[in-house]
Amino acid sequence: MAGVHRRRGRLSKEGRRLLGGAALLAVFAPVTAYTLNAAIAHVQSCGTEVELTVAAAPEIAAVLDEFIAAGGGAPSRGSDVCADITVQAVAGNAVQDSGADVWIPETGLWRNLPASATEGASGTGGLADQWEVLQESTASSAVGIALPEGESTDQVLPDETEVALQDPRQHAASLMWIIIFGVDEYTVEGGDGPPVMSAPEVAAHNGSGGEILQAPAGAAQVAQFEYPMLARADLGEDEREAAQNLLRSYGSDQYTELLAQHGLTPGIPQPSPSSTEVIEAALRSWDER
Repeated sequence: MAGVHRRRGRLSKEGRRLLGGAALLAVFAPVTAYTLNAAIAHVQSCGTEVELTVAAAPEIAAVLDEFIAAGGGAPSRGSDVCADITVQAVAGNAVQDSGADVWIPETGLWRNLPASATEGASGTGGLADQWEVLQESTASSAVGIALPEGESTDQVLPDETEVALQDPRQHAASLMWIIIFGVDEYTVEGGDGPPVMSAPEVAAHNGSGGEILQAPAGAAQVAQFEYPMLARADLGEDEREAAQNLLRSYGSDQYTELLAQHGLTPGIPQPSPSSTEVIEAALRSWDER
């Protein structure tokens, strides 16, 4: 899923090559106006060129791969910083090994994990000391109980339903569940109850065979992933501007369309993720259950 999605270059030689390529594409393949305009803007506006590595949850990484290949992240009006953007699909608890400049996990809960639960994180605040929030939500997806296909959600009482969880230090939906409902006789790791999952997880599960599950909806949905956009605290000024250009380009219709194609919805206003202290208490209860 990683890769460089655009060639860099000045308007002279590379500019002519890019514009010539765009003309050929107009003849031989369908090209959206957004793609062509972004490519032209890239050629005309580059004053500074940087490389930017984005680590993202797999489902949003798939969106970004297509979006950036189509011109997303080109410099916005008033900016002359262009970036070659590499996207890596990274699990939420593995960002330390990615060398990323920008991080888009499923939820800001990963950023607020206590240092004791974050491998490789240093400092009293763990990852929160190392990553700054650029935007609290760039997409969203439902989280909750994944019931078998055809089973009604009308009578579901999440706080009284035995559910099957995974290790909350490795699984964001399970971490979110124990923060909301605590740890009691209804929460069992690998139990016999229906699993707690996000909508993208359900889609991946259904695509791999086995029992068909429903994405959390109605009373079975208890929360949402918010896919915040985070930047390294020590990120350089030009790289930070490149990250802002990517963020600004999310306002295009094409980004919204790609989200829908991958089973995601646009970002939504979100309350601040639970504090490190709240997460630490939930994990302590989990360990003591």
